Amino acid sequence: MTAAGRTSIFAAGAVALMLLGAAAAPGLVWAAVFMDGLILAMILIQGRRLSAQPVTLTREGWGRMTLHRMEPMVYRVENKGERDLLISIRQPLPQGLVAQEDTLRLLVAAGEAVEVALDVTPSIRGAAIVPPALVDVKSPGLEWAVWRQAMGGQADLTIYPDTRALAEYDILRHHRALGRYGVRRIRQIGAGWEFEQLREYARDDDYRNINWKATARRRKPITNVFQAEKSQSVMLCVENGRMMGAPQGDGSALDRAVDACVMLAHVANRTGDRVGLTVFKDTVDLFLKPKKGAAATNQIVERLAHLAPEGVFPSYSALVDALRARNKARSMIFLFTDVNDPKLAEDLLRSLPLISGAHVVVVVSLRDPLLGQRARGGAQDMAGVYRALAARKLLNERQGRLSDLRKRGVQVLEADAGELSLAVINRYLTIKKRQLL
Repeated sequence: MTAAGRTSIFAAGAVALMLLGAAAAPGLVWAAVFMDGLILAMILIQGRRLSAQPVTLTREGWGRMTLHRMEPMVYRVENKGERDLLISIRQPLPQGLVAQEDTLRLLVAAGEAVEVALDVTPSIRGAAIVPPALVDVKSPGLEWAVWRQAMGGQADLTIYPDTRALAEYDILRHHRALGRYGVRRIRQIGAGWEFEQLREYARDDDYRNINWKATARRRKPITNVFQAEKSQSVMLCVENGRMMGAPQGDGSALDRAVDACVMLAHVANRTGDRVGLTVFKDTVDLFLKPKKGAAATNQIVERLAHLAPEGVFPSYSALVDALRARNKARSMIFLFTDVNDPKLAEDLLRSLPLISGAHVVVVVSLRDPLLGQRARGGAQDMAGVYRALAARKLLNERQGRLSDLRKRGVQVLEADAGELSLAVINRYLTIKKRQLL
């Protein structure tokens, strides 16, 4: 069937003119009917010709994208017919995907295959379903008739956390410039050290670590880099209950926790530690034992990519039971959760001391920027005074709960949304430096 673009306008105009003429001269009624029939026949004939053109559309390299990074969604359009065709592609997008343009237009010659890309930026992490594309086929010079159909089928996408910071970290680490990233460079104090890599000698390096054979071979000073031999365990515990859906920056609290977990897993892997992952809410949904290597880190990133907040309250006792039963080795436990709810904080205070003696436990929580702003801000009227007093009371209660956690042997890390990943990395390195494990 035909879909009218210019066709509808042309036909409607012709009908209107004929009806006006018929009203002025009744003898033209049959002429109007004849012209309308002729126009309709032309539309049907051209539409049938277009529908017979063998045009195919396939998606190339779809499947995964990266959060907040503009990436191309590539289509391959092939014209297997004997006529040149004008092709328009309009792609309906699910929530969380934003395209740079609405429609892609291209001329595909007879027997030609063309690739065209739609630039899209994801704003929501996780799974997304992209419906089929709507493809309009026209003939050059005869654009008053259009053949439209859905092509390409449904596509499943996974939006992964942005990992560009990992590559930046590796580059700065290689050049011993992590201070530019905000990371405090700390080496663990210990008796055993093993070779890690060779790199170019820097001014503050120990000259005793110069590798003279490599220096002679490369004709420039080369030094050995060592790291502590002892491999430790890091367990990332992420809550995905309802409170973690609270807005934080350009995402949710859970998004910020996922970013910090990905970064910490990468840094711990580079340090030679084992990394595991636990996801929980009212029950423990996922438990990955700590492992070494890039494969373990990639598995963690894969699982975190699909994580979304759910409308239930977390059970910290369920988390602690799982850790006590399945994670016997002494570990650093980073618990990403929200501590603003008083009843949930009571469960936290009861549960975490059960494992704080066997492990180093760090509760990681984001500050509420709106609450802090209300507490610090001035008041223009009595309602503003009441709001400020209420905000200060909530902040004081929160600090009291965090102080109780510290008294029970639990470390607490508070940070703003934009600084969470860096704060977590520095806390991890501090624990290693102090040899708390």
